[in-house]
Amino acid sequence: MLADNVGTGDLSCFGGSVETPRLDRLAAEGMRLNNFNTEAQCTPTRGAILTGRMPIRTGTFRVPLPGEPGDYGLSTWEYTLADLLSDAGYATACFGKWHLGDVAGRLPTDQGFDEWWGITESSDEAAYTSHRLYPDEWPVPQIKEAVRGGEAQEVAPFDLESRPLMDQQITERTIGFIERSASAGKPFFAYVPFTNLHPPMISHPDFDNGQGDYQSNVTELDARAGQILDAIDDAGVSDNTIVVWASDNAAGEGFGGSNAPWRGWFGGGWEGSIRAPAMIRWPGHVPEGAVSDRIVATYDWFTTLAALVGEDDRIPVDRPIDGVDMAEFMTGLREESGREHFVFIGSDGEPISVKWKDLKVHFREAMTGAWSSPLVKHQIPAVYDLADDPGETNDLMVSELTLGWAVRAAMIPLIALQQSAAEYPHVPPGAEFNGYA
Repeated sequence: MLADNVGTGDLSCFGGSVETPRLDRLAAEGMRLNNFNTEAQCTPTRGAILTGRMPIRTGTFRVPLPGEPGDYGLSTWEYTLADLLSDAGYATACFGKWHLGDVAGRLPTDQGFDEWWGITESSDEAAYTSHRLYPDEWPVPQIKEAVRGGEAQEVAPFDLESRPLMDQQITERTIGFIERSASAGKPFFAYVPFTNLHPPMISHPDFDNGQGDYQSNVTELDARAGQILDAIDDAGVSDNTIVVWASDNAAGEGFGGSNAPWRGWFGGGWEGSIRAPAMIRWPGHVPEGAVSDRIVATYDWFTTLAALVGEDDRIPVDRPIDGVDMAEFMTGLREESGREHFVFIGSDGEPISVKWKDLKVHFREAMTGAWSSPLVKHQIPAVYDLADDPGETNDLMVSELTLGWAVRAAMIPLIALQQSAAEYPHVPPGAEFNGYA
């Protein structure tokens, strides 16, 4: 289950102010990840989760702009988690927001999923047709569905009327898929990218508590997760089902959310721009009540989940895979996650910051909290110690000038990426790509 733009300060199990009893319970039944690191925008995080590769490698390091010519998203050559599990005999389904391609060949059912229902782009499209100047002759955003081998069909307009009901329908379809798969004795992979909390936020009538759309939608997200968890219980497969819940990005400035205790908002390079809530449950395997501050990246889910289900021999060897196998870490067999670095790359394809253990090196920083903020390059990289300074207020290159060596640690993964790209060039955004010679 992948939420959209939920901050670490939004859930009560992470210390947030909104009560989220079902997610609290899920976290208590498994491992809560306090140092889960996401990508700069929606598209790159989703591409990273599904391919185990840094978005700069797959050409998915930014969202497409409306009206921008050419295609975008994952090329059909990419081997997704859905491809891997489908090849291993799993039924696969995607219900919700895709944001990894909007043309034939780049839809979920072209990328390993047996079935799909949802939107190809982002939730903000729901408001397009409500604007008085939106041209009548321009396309009306649509909810679509497809099955593997068939063409995508338009189901209904995606507008302000359908927007508040999206996560209900996503949940209902997910539950139906779980029931069908379990009844047939078929192992299944459900990828459930919800539309909340992405603007426009409109409260579902069942969750409009008078506290504002943001809090109402957090409450709904919690309840929808609970409904899916109940369906897994009712199907009798809880003990043999791995459940992951995470957010694709942090909360954005001005929308009502919180990334506390970290500095920054979605779209910048601060910890509050990068960290998002995540948790995993697998009864009898993932220790109950475990809490970790070890670094985990979006692309680690690909390799870790493949290993947890015993299908890691299917991971491609003809391309760089950036995900670390954290199966032993998440099942309590080792304390370390296996990842020391996290490279945060901006929507322009250039590094913003690099985290190494508890130290954070900023090569650039956002001028404001807005997700569209310009990025300013430092003359000398800034260095912060997150253990002592979670708010990233004390640049140690200014206050002490004794941490210059930390820049060397940050350069290690950047140089490795550069060397790897010389052998395996990055796939340009929207390019048709058929592999390395």
